[in-house]
Amino acid sequence: MPDSGPKRVYIEPSSRCNLNCRTCIRRTWEEPQGDMEMALFRKAAEDLRLFPSLESAMLGGFGEPTLHPGLVEMVRTLKGFGLRVELTTNATLLNEKLAAGLVKAGLDRLWASFDGAEDPGFEHVREGASFQAVVENLKRLRGSGKTALGLAFVVTRSNLKDLQKIGGLARRLGADRVSVSNVIPYSPEMEREMLCDQALNLGTHSAKPAELVIDLPRLDLNDATRDTIWGLMAGGEALSIMGHRLGAPVDECRFIRERCLFIRWDGKVAPCMGLLHSHEIHFHGYRRKVQAHAFGDAAERNLKELWESEAYAAFRAKVAAFDFSPCHACGGCSYTDDNKADCTGNVYPATCGGCLWAQGIVQCP
Repeated sequence: MPDSGPKRVYIEPSSRCNLNCRTCIRRTWEEPQGDMEMALFRKAAEDLRLFPSLESAMLGGFGEPTLHPGLVEMVRTLKGFGLRVELTTNATLLNEKLAAGLVKAGLDRLWASFDGAEDPGFEHVREGASFQAVVENLKRLRGSGKTALGLAFVVTRSNLKDLQKIGGLARRLGADRVSVSNVIPYSPEMEREMLCDQALNLGTHSAKPAELVIDLPRLDLNDATRDTIWGLMAGGEALSIMGHRLGAPVDECRFIRERCLFIRWDGKVAPCMGLLHSHEIHFHGYRRKVQAHAFGDAAERNLKELWESEAYAAFRAKVAAFDFSPCHACGGCSYTDDNKADCTGNVYPATCGGCLWAQGIVQCP
């Protein structure tokens, strides 16, 4: 029997981008790029009416949505269905006309990508962007007072110091949310920029019955407690706070748990961000090629039929159980080379043990 309908839809208006960010997974792409045809969007939007469960829509993906000439119409249409509508953008093209159009169309929240809190670091990562121009664009948007602003920050070894400053920047811009993600290690260089090697391994091989777990109460983190708590963590102790284990493997797909549906720019319907586009990742010194997967085409079939199809429903159930090999913490066999299969018998597309989203390493608004 099919589970409940989707609560959130991600729509990718474009897979093109006007920047060439150093941290972007698009640098490994070999796929054709393009914009979603408005006829496809309108057809998909009508299909979405069939889901009374649907609550929100995110316009974004792996491209820059503001390159799409029909973006304002997309927002207006989705708001007309009573949905909460959000947008992820690099904000470089957010001129006065576009900003006014988005606000008037009813955009609830705009997420702006920031990988630096000041000019030099920001422009080093976001090749082709101007820090000051983006700041002015966002100030103009917030001047409307209607569209909420959030910042999406990809943290690396190179910009870690800027993470301390991002809160100040957010307050100056009028943002009330900051979403921080690790970088997707699409190359050996980006793997070296990651700040989560220990987090990837923590808990995978240490969940033994005799393991010592220190359960802390809520404590102030200040000069008096900082060194002691850090010493416990650095010493490899298994810590929990009021029973909540710190650093435990996540082993859960947020996109499945939150009942998300993804529609790619070309109409392909994917179950999650990790399978939206083919790409490669590097960790523990090896390369893993991830093949995208779609459960159908929104241009050819009804979205409700696709969601309720046997294959898609079975995939969601399997991922919800999350009985996969811990490929994120392994590098000892050929199964880690791609997402075709794992060593416990799971086969493509349900081979999510190597997914960095499912381990809380990478996260998206």
